[in-house]
Amino acid sequence: MHDYVLMWNAIALDLNARDHTGIMNGMNQRGPTRSSRALAMVHIAMHDAFFGRANFPSLNSAHLGLQGPINTFLNVGGLAPPVASAANEGAAISAAAATVLRHLYPDFGDVVDDAMRGFDFGGNPGIVFGTAVGNAVIADRSTDGSDEGGSVQTINRYWRHREDPTNLGQGFLGQRWGTVQLFSASAIPPLADHPVPRSDSYNRAHDQVRAKGSRILETGTPGAGFTPRTPLQTLIGLYWAYDGASQIGTPPRLYNQIAREIIGRNVTGADRQAASARLLALVNVAMADAGIAAWFYKYTYQFWRPILGIREYDDSYWHGGSAVSHALHKRCDPWWVPLGSPRTNEAGKHSFTPPFPAYPSGHATFGAAAFQITRRFFGVAPNAQDNLFFDAISDECDGRAIAEDGSFRGRQRRHHDSLLRAMFDNAVSRVYLGVHWRFDGLGENVTKHQDILTDTSNIGGVPLGRAIAHDIFNNGLTKSSAVRKPITPKNLSPVP
Repeated sequence: MHDYVLMWNAIALDLNARDHTGIMNGMNQRGPTRSSRALAMVHIAMHDAFFGRANFPSLNSAHLGLQGPINTFLNVGGLAPPVASAANEGAAISAAAATVLRHLYPDFGDVVDDAMRGFDFGGNPGIVFGTAVGNAVIADRSTDGSDEGGSVQTINRYWRHREDPTNLGQGFLGQRWGTVQLFSASAIPPLADHPVPRSDSYNRAHDQVRAKGSRILETGTPGAGFTPRTPLQTLIGLYWAYDGASQIGTPPRLYNQIAREIIGRNVTGADRQAASARLLALVNVAMADAGIAAWFYKYTYQFWRPILGIREYDDSYWHGGSAVSHALHKRCDPWWVPLGSPRTNEAGKHSFTPPFPAYPSGHATFGAAAFQITRRFFGVAPNAQDNLFFDAISDECDGRAIAEDGSFRGRQRRHHDSLLRAMFDNAVSRVYLGVHWRFDGLGENVTKHQDILTDTSNIGGVPLGRAIAHDIFNNGLTKSSAVRKPITPKNLSPVP
């Protein structure tokens, strides 16, 4: 039986890649924020077109995420749904997906049209229903605040986020994205404050990223105990990147690729289409809400990235420009440059630091939400380890991706023995690129992937993403009624 959901998922992921032309630039749905919203919309449409057909049978599945009745995200009962049958399954899913994708990616309408021409659905009633569902999803999100733009009040402290000094003119992406209407989460979960600059916890994170994330490998702060980045750590950093690179796209695309691998390994038979429709809707809605929550806190804290924090640690900055010593502070390197988010497939262009604040990490939040809700779907208890393994090749390291020096990166198939380990590697990968502090993703006591299950610090994107996943899975993918929250900057600076 053909899996229409996986087919249209692949087309949506292809449009994400085609849309991005490098350094977080996109023609239609730019960056991780808008692309996560787009993926959520197309998967809601496919979900409701599949499960919303009349007299859809109850499922008797071994997978927790398919047990019991499956409710649609929107009320599609008034859209003349045909009686569920194998004949109209593909037509309904395809029409719903195509309708949303044409709307979201107008520059690539011919790609969508070519895909639809590959089927002969004729006058199948599923076409009319799927088209109506797709239009309902578009209308439902038409006033969600995603097109409002605008800025957020700036925190007037030197440790706040500013443009990457090696990539001037990049601007600030998604300043008010945190005010967009949530899809399914009941609220933006609470998040603990990041460590205060120059505190012990901050200093340890500073010393680590200075050594591990430098473009030119160095020993880090004397006596700090951090060794330079290893070849494996460099690979981990690049493997998870997806920083809007040309023809690669954004992090939610990679997490979808992994979800596809997990479905292929763990679902067979009659459950396949239902599992694809349900799980990919859960995953993408969780990531869309993760993006809203992460960006809410990013512009609440406006915390700087390592390229500024390491360059500006000196007392001449700390004391308001009045130098107190002729010596340079041991933690300050005015010329430090990170390995950076790679400009893959743009030979000759140098890497960069993403154009939005550090805390919390978007990668860590997106990945934790996607992987945790997948774990729940397959019946893994919230704080239990899992054995949902996968072997996957990242588009950043597929043997065809072109590095900054014009060479092809080697092809690397990476094995992860669990989604929990993937959650951990995804978070720490950002330290190895030098674009995030360790606490942007994980609490200080999380030194291995198992520690995620017992950490109570609530620091970073991993606990934020996991909380969103639990909320959505427990409410059964119910449409959120949360009131949009304004962003109020929070000043944690100890600077006088």
